[in-house]
Amino acid sequence: MEFEFADFLGNIHIGVSMLSTENFIFLPILAPDTLKQLIERVLKVKTIKVAENIIGSLAIANSHGIVVSNVISEEVLEQLKKTDLPIYKSSEFFAFGNVVLANDYAGIISPVVPKNIRKNISDVLNIPLETGTIVNSDLVGSLAYITNYGGVFTPLASEEDTLRMKEILKLKKVGISSINKGSEFVASGILGNTKGILVGRETTGIEIMEITRCFSL
Repeated sequence: MEFEFADFLGNIHIGVSMLSTENFIFLPILAPDTLKQLIERVLKVKTIKVAENIIGSLAIANSHGIVVSNVISEEVLEQLKKTDLPIYKSSEFFAFGNVVLANDYAGIISPVVPKNIRKNISDVLNIPLETGTIVNSDLVGSLAYITNYGGVFTPLASEEDTLRMKEILKLKKVGISSINKGSEFVASGILGNTKGILVGRETTGIEIMEITRCFSL
């Protein structure tokens, strides 16, 4: 598994700007070719460029489908269709990257998302979704980052929390770490899959040790 630092035009919050799955990376059109090449080498994915600079916050995706907020433009929808995956566009505004935590096997969704929308998300992503929070916060997608193998959770989470999530999300390894010099919003600074991991450039050595332990096969 490869591991590298990255940023988007100097912004260390790469998980907000971009969205990765096992097969694709959704990358803002403004991203330089050097970043595209780095991502393709480390994550071994196909790049889909989109006209949206915060796709990681507004959407959630796995190998089965894509879910986007109602503010996503028709232009971006057309770009996402290049994946040939089913796409569900919500009728309401939700920053799905913040309120859904999912991989190819299962997911956790915040109770703030209405039941009918939860059902549509479960159908499109083709996974069971359990309603829940992390440390009593609805920001389940921001306070953790998972792949099909492992997961890292906010320092605010207890060992009991992480073990519960490990079981629900069918993970092999879990751990607790901050990102980018202490940020508790772990997903804001990570992009990855089972083939590689990218982290924001301010991530410290201690943070890197725990993150690599959680995701190394």
